[in-house]
Amino acid sequence: MTEVQLHDVELLPERTLGGPTADAPLRGRLTFGWDVLPADHDGVPEDWRSYVRSAPDREFRHLVLVCSFRPETQESKGEFRHASLGISLSTPDREARPVARLIDPGERTRPVGVLGSGLSFSIKAGVLDVGVQKPEGAAPAREEWIVRGYGAAQPDPQWEFRRVKRFPLVGDHPVAALVELVPGQVNAAEVLVAAELEHRAWGVRRYRARLTPAPHAIVLGG
Repeated sequence: MTEVQLHDVELLPERTLGGPTADAPLRGRLTFGWDVLPADHDGVPEDWRSYVRSAPDREFRHLVLVCSFRPETQESKGEFRHASLGISLSTPDREARPVARLIDPGERTRPVGVLGSGLSFSIKAGVLDVGVQKPEGAAPAREEWIVRGYGAAQPDPQWEFRRVKRFPLVGDHPVAALVELVPGQVNAAEVLVAAELEHRAWGVRRYRARLTPAPHAIVLGG
């Protein structure tokens, strides 16, 4: 996986009836990064490379996005419960839009429901991977999704992230799209991020990320 530089973003609370009136933005809890790469670089999955080779007259980009969720601290309460990341692909010509031909992941899972002897941690290419160590002879664990992607072959793909038992929503979560560009146009991706945090005192609160102009509209080519 490519190296992606992460940037701190603010999480702005959505005002709700009965919610705390002095609910301040959350800082230092979410970082976001991206990279735009050639569609045939070494890190692209082989099936994506095959797709690109099958359409030599079309232009593609490999768009990599990373959301990194930080655990709660004494100064910043609340545990991440759910989050969503969406991109809206566009050009100045509203009738012509780029398309995310392929997305990754369609679904990313973790084993739950089986007691293990402990947790194992590994870091590969900057991504924290958490695994469960099972006793010998234990029944297979049930897999539950922690990331789901939607919108392949559409201009508006999105991904959902959630915590599951023994796997909190923390650490780096990379996703990617193989974007077919519109020729002769400036192609861009507008990014939207939302998250739900569960507070002991307030319950579930919903936030939106305040993104700076650079990641808010990522130029893909043109």
